[in-house]
Amino acid sequence: MSREGRKTIGRQLNSQVGIDGPSTTEKTQFLTLKSGRKVKFVEVRIPANEVSSKTFVNQDTNGRDQSALTKESLKDIIKTIKLQQFFPCFGVQEGNRIEILDGSRRRASAIHVHVGLNIMVTDDSLSVEEARQLAKDIQTAKEHNLREIGLRLLGLKESGLNQKEIAMLEGLSQAKVTRALQAAAVPQELISLFPVQSELSFSDYKLLLDIDANLTGKGISYQQLLDDISSHLDEVIGDSQLPEDEQKAAVLKLVSKTSLALISAPARDKPVVSPLWEFDDKDKFARKRIKGRQLAYEFNRLPKELIDDIDIAVNDVLKRHLSE
Repeated sequence: MSREGRKTIGRQLNSQVGIDGPSTTEKTQFLTLKSGRKVKFVEVRIPANEVSSKTFVNQDTNGRDQSALTKESLKDIIKTIKLQQFFPCFGVQEGNRIEILDGSRRRASAIHVHVGLNIMVTDDSLSVEEARQLAKDIQTAKEHNLREIGLRLLGLKESGLNQKEIAMLEGLSQAKVTRALQAAAVPQELISLFPVQSELSFSDYKLLLDIDANLTGKGISYQQLLDDISSHLDEVIGDSQLPEDEQKAAVLKLVSKTSLALISAPARDKPVVSPLWEFDDKDKFARKRIKGRQLAYEFNRLPKELIDDIDIAVNDVLKRHLSE
């Protein structure tokens, strides 16, 4: 195969960003903004225990939906970043912290597995438009999905632009703008049920919007839906042998089937759920549930020693109040 006909392998910067290459060392790089202004970037290393506090992501600039960066969706990066980071992130110094323009998936992966992060950082001040354009130009990671595009376009819509103006500004068709905004309209409570959200297609988003409208119309909460699917959802997500697209399809089928059953079911007394303790981990809980005359205490992912102490305390209270 000729060299001319060969597809380039690896990551490349968008042609709108000019790379003059390193100046005196390999850790310095100059990028040319679309306006022609040159900006100097210097590589820094952020220690593992400071990545979360010393860096941040502005979704309006970066474009990546940070809530979608689950361990499951990042497993391709997590697998390698434990050993080495092949490409640095790009960021802008903002006071004592660095705003990540490109590399939020690498940042999230580093936080998940507690490793340091290499970032090319500039001290130059960038306008909002310059930062947003530069982030788009140097995007070197996984392509943004339809919902992430929609979340970014929402900011433009809220600024007063109509869909035709947004399409012209972003170089998108009006049809894609419409689809992206619809995808962004799906509530996060439903989106978060999918470990790898990038697998969702436009037809999936449309189905989820219909499910949301039906649940809302019947006054059914997302918590009711979650309560009914939680055990089956854990089974699906816990199956590591299931390909990502099949996992998505299984979760979607479960949500659709369960929501239909809830909508069709006769009205029932709503349980009152009260948290007994607040945890940082969303999958860990200690709560009390009351429905009619039924009372239940529910715990999940608590240490065995704590569960043993709870058992002892419950037995002690029952003996004191019920023993003759």
